[in-house]
Amino acid sequence: QKSRFSYKWDFGTRMVNIGLWDDVLIRVTGKFRLDNTFVSGTVDQSLGIISVSTDIRGIPNEKCRVRVSVDYNDLNITCLEREILFKEDVFLLKEDLEISNPLLWYPNGTGEQPLYKVKIQVLCGDEESDQCEFYTGIRKLEYRKNEGSTEDSLPYTIVVNGKPVYIKGVNLVPFDLLYGNITREIYDYYVFLLKNANINLVRIWGGGLIEKEYFYHLCDVNGIMVWQEFIQSSSGIENVPSTDAKFLELLKSTAEHAVKTKRNHVCHTVWSGGNELRDEDGKPITYENLNIGMLKDIVEKYDPGKLFLPSSASGPNEFLDIEQLGKNHDVHGNWKYGGVEEHYRIFNRSDSLLHSEFGVDGCSSFQSLKKFLGEKNLVLTDVKNNLVWRHHGEWWDTLGRDIEIFGQFSSLEQFIKASQFIQAEGIRYALEANRRRKFKNSGSIVWQFNEPWPNAYCTSLVEYYGYPKMAYYWLRTAYSPVHASLSYDRLYYKPGDRFKGGIYAHNSLDATDVCIYYEILDAAGRAFEKDEIYIKIRADSAQLIKELQFTVPEFMRGVFFIRLKVTDFSGEVLSENLYIFTQQEKEVFAPLFNLRESRLNIRKEGEKYIAKNEGEVVCLFVHGVSHESVEFIIDNNYASIFPGEEKVFRVIRRDEANNPVKADLKIEWRHFNNG
Repeated sequence: QKSRFSYKWDFGTRMVNIGLWDDVLIRVTGKFRLDNTFVSGTVDQSLGIISVSTDIRGIPNEKCRVRVSVDYNDLNITCLEREILFKEDVFLLKEDLEISNPLLWYPNGTGEQPLYKVKIQVLCGDEESDQCEFYTGIRKLEYRKNEGSTEDSLPYTIVVNGKPVYIKGVNLVPFDLLYGNITREIYDYYVFLLKNANINLVRIWGGGLIEKEYFYHLCDVNGIMVWQEFIQSSSGIENVPSTDAKFLELLKSTAEHAVKTKRNHVCHTVWSGGNELRDEDGKPITYENLNIGMLKDIVEKYDPGKLFLPSSASGPNEFLDIEQLGKNHDVHGNWKYGGVEEHYRIFNRSDSLLHSEFGVDGCSSFQSLKKFLGEKNLVLTDVKNNLVWRHHGEWWDTLGRDIEIFGQFSSLEQFIKASQFIQAEGIRYALEANRRRKFKNSGSIVWQFNEPWPNAYCTSLVEYYGYPKMAYYWLRTAYSPVHASLSYDRLYYKPGDRFKGGIYAHNSLDATDVCIYYEILDAAGRAFEKDEIYIKIRADSAQLIKELQFTVPEFMRGVFFIRLKVTDFSGEVLSENLYIFTQQEKEVFAPLFNLRESRLNIRKEGEKYIAKNEGEVVCLFVHGVSHESVEFIIDNNYASIFPGEEKVFRVIRRDEANNPVKADLKIEWRHFNNG
């Protein structure tokens, strides 16, 4: 049963894999062996329970002993032994092991991820006949309907240990068209990127793969919940899941294997029948379909209690439609920036219960483009005039969009900056608008995190060569545990217009005392209005804390900025957001390229870089770039610095102890308006 994406998709070319791609091994056992093992942890009041179920295969009238032990940090917590006399060739062992004062597993950003090692041994005399080991977490998993949702809606809110968890998600596609080439080091790096972006859930898309075991282990360790789809997807030809008898037999075999394997991971949270599956009338598929009903039965049999969604999207509407309020349950779309006014109208009006796929496209960085386009194609062009660019992302050409917003570009580098900014702005606003409706909205799952092929432009947050785009860093901020966001109607306001918006406080933690600063600034950093609001943000909440209204004056250079900064009462900055507006109705952001009097001074202190703006206007989107093959991100990357201000950029390396990197890491510093 092959992955649909291999036959060509919008983010990759056609490359159909043949042969074995996952790990292959031969297990040698004695005359007793373990099969169909299921290990899971839950909580009953304050007692942890690790449940173990396994088929022991042996010989009738023979005896064996089974030992089940639970360790934490190499210390034994509990152990049981049983002697078994086989009456038939299979004995079903089911045991619950009680753990006093359990350490509970939580998703990323809401708590820790302690894992218990469960070892099962089958002994024949003193000789080990077979054994297996699992790492599991103890957590109670439940699902609830959204606040104010209709009776026919599905339960989209995930509840872990009694606490509702707002989904801060991304969609994951295979990491390479040649997916057998993915090493553990590559998985390590991408999960490092996931965790450090405050992401708590990945949807493993049904047009791709059921990933290798090591990936799910990393998600266990790092608190990344997994929404796993079975390998079915829209195809561009047919979206109705097949009910052909031979296909269902194949699907049943692969689905049963997937469930029996992935259910043992504490990260696994949701099953889905596939991607964008529809009935004959074009509506999202339901449990009534023979194919989907079969998968639902498999999940209920082998992974009882786990949420199974018929497809993504699920509900009356497949795609977000703000003209059909009440029908946007779990929806997809859009994947393009809606425009400097329409984009904001869509997300301000959205009533989605769950937005499980949407995105905005943006150009790849110059350092990626030069790796695959060739020197003669490193020019400002589009897919209509350059077939190489077309081959690397024809669906996602943003040049026309960005010329409309910025005017004509003077260079390829200038276009790349503009394209990445609009992608970041579009995704940020959608995420924050959804988050402002927490838990009427259960969360966002951005399309897409990664790409399996080098694209000139794509909806990905991370480029094929592993470079995070500007949108990655702005998503990282939008998913911050404690955060402030701004609602607004459009990006341009002429002098004399009335600006109407709202400042919201967001919190994924317990109730927190914070100060929220806001400033309305011109390009030189002069404040037109500013204030500070001291507030205790309720636990797990989104709160409107101020209606922001003012008559827009005439600003220098025709641009103005609204900056939000959240600090604790000691002054430590928890998150910061900058929103950019213009007073030019056509080619609205053309004035940004005229802010030439910026001057950035960088000094290095260990793993920190201190950047000071010694110029006369704001330095927009300051970011570090390295051409070395080093796995790191930069805290505060793509932040903006006003005249006279300093900002600290800290290098966060992946697992430096085990993967040492050169101390003299060379980082080039750039910003939007430096040529």
